[in-house]
Parts: sequence; structure tokens; C-alpha cells
Amino acid sequence: MKEPKQIVCRYNGDEKSDEVEQDLDGEVDIPQKGHIITRKGKQWKVVHVVKEETVSGPKSLPIYRIYLSDKP
Repeated sequence: MKEPKQIVCRYNGDEKSDEVEQDLDGEVDIPQKGHIITRKGKQWKVVHVVKEETVSGPKSLPIYRIYLSDKP
């Protein structure tokens, strides 16, 4: 069984740009640092990935924070 999780994408370090996605079925693969992904109709480079464990309740989800940059 794949891991359910919450994914937060941040664009160019701007916390106001955070996009939150719930992946309850564990179907979304987490990209690795250096990978290029397409979001919002653009290509973005993954500059950092952080996994945060949550401890609030039995149905809490780990949070993956993915930091993206459009600069080469």
C-alpha cells in the first residue's frame, strides 16, 4: 500500500504561492532534488524536498514540502 500524504509546493521561495494537495491514495510520486517538473504550465526545477512527520491524531498525514524554482 502506498503512503497517503499531503504535498505542499512553493514557487521561487514565496510562501504566498504555496499550493496544497492531499494525496489520500498515495498515487503521487514525490520528485527528487534536481528533477524538472511541469506545474502551472511551466517547467520548474526541484531545489529542495522536506518530509515533515505530523503527530496530531491517528489520521494525520506526513507533509512533503517541495521547493521549486523557475531559474536554471
